[in-house]
Amino acid sequence: MLIPLTDAEGRETWINPIHVKVVRTRKGMLGAGKGTEVWFSFHGTSEAIYFTESPSEIAAALNAAMPPVIALDTSGDEPPITNPHTGG
Repeated sequence: MLIPLTDAEGRETWINPIHVKVVRTRKGMLGAGKGTEVWFSFHGTSEAIYFTESPSEIAAALNAAMPPVIALDTSGDEPPITNPHTGG
C-alpha cells in the first residue's frame, strides 16, 4: 500500500497513507504558500516531508491508495454479531 511520490528535493519517497496525520500548505517567505508538508505525528521530534505539489494533489494521491472501508449500520434492532465460543 506504499505510494511513490517525489519530494521537494527530487528524491523518490514512498509513503504509507494510513500513517499520515496531516497534509497542509507549506509556508514560504512572507507567508506565501510554497507546496505541501506531510506529517506523520506532531511529537517534538517529528519531521515533515515537503512536496512541491499542492495539498489537494497530495491528499488525492494518498486517498486513492487507501484500502476500501466497510461501514456497518449499527442503528438497527439486530443484536451485534459475535464469534461463537470455541474453547473447551
